Order: sequence, then structure tokens, then C-alpha cells
Amino acid sequence: MRSIDQSFSAREARKAWAQGILAGAWCLIGEPGKAIELLEPLIQISRAGRFAVGELVLGETLARAYLLSGEYENARKTLEDHLKLANRCRSSKYIALAHYWLGEVALKMNPAQAGIHFERSIAITQQIKAENNLALSYSGLGRFYKRQGDAEQAYEYLTQALEIFERLGTLIEPDRVKKELAELPEEGNL
Repeated sequence: MRSIDQSFSAREARKAWAQGILAGAWCLIGEPGKAIELLEPLIQISRAGRFAVGELVLGETLARAYLLSGEYENARKTLEDHLKLANRCRSSKYIALAHYWLGEVALKMNPAQAGIHFERSIAITQQIKAENNLALSYSGLGRFYKRQGDAEQAYEYLTQALEIFERLGTLIEPDRVKKELAELPEEGNL
């Protein structure tokens, strides 16, 4: 076993990267438990090897896996650590993603707190022009407003998200947003 002060080798980094992609696939096909099993040790290895980029990429996927598994407290804690690291690294992309996922977790645990995370993510993604992530954040804020009973705001943000997703050719997300929009009252009844 390697001591904590040894650096992460290029081979280990490539292996972790590949396993991170596999973990993301496990999440996509509804097997987040397998992603968690794969990622928890990789996060520890990344930390021990001082591989911050790996920890950022893998941490975001681990938080998503926890969220999908219903392990909301683990997701929240992972994302708070993730946000601290992203801030230390000054990674706007991962700061925005952390806020997006914190918003998603808040929708499950404490819905009143979700809006602020989505708004923070939107502000950053607009600034860095990360359009797909902007659309994710718009859809999250739309769901937040839908849960708050504000169908007009929900419609506005979900529509913006759908327009971006469709323009970018994003897969899966447009169908989710269309479903959310279909559950809102008719536009004339907002």
C-alpha cells in the first residue's frame, strides 16, 4: 500500500478515470449501488495521491450515485466536501456542478434551500458559458418552482432548459423536462 505522501501515478489516474466513466454508466442504467462501491475507494485513493482533478470528477459522480440511491445525507456531505475542493481549485465548472447537485439533494431533504443552489449554479454557468449545465440548473430551478406551486416560474425555467437541451442535442434530459412541463397546468391557466 502506498503512503499518503506519494503522488498518483499516470497509470492509476487513467484507471481511475476509466472506472469513473463506468460508475457514471452504472448511474445511467439505474445501478447506483455499483457506482458507489466502485467510487468510494477511488475517492480515498485520489485524496491520498493528491489528485484533485480526479477527486473532483469522481466526487461529482459519487454524489449523484448517493442521490440516486436515496442516500441523501451522504450525497449532501460529499457535495459539501466537493464544493470546498472546487473552491480551493478555483474550478468554476465544479463549483457550479456542486451547487446544481446540492439543489437536487435539497429538493429531497429541504426543498426551501434548493432554489439558492440552482440560482448560484445558473449564475456561474452563464458566466462560463457551460450551456448543458446551465440547462440542468434551469430544469432544477423549474422543478423547485413547481414544488413551490409557482407554475408560471416553473414553466419559464423548464422551457428555457428544454430549448437549450434541444439546441445542443442533449440526450435523455429533454424527455425529462417535457414530462415536467406536461405535469404543469395549461399555459393559459398559469
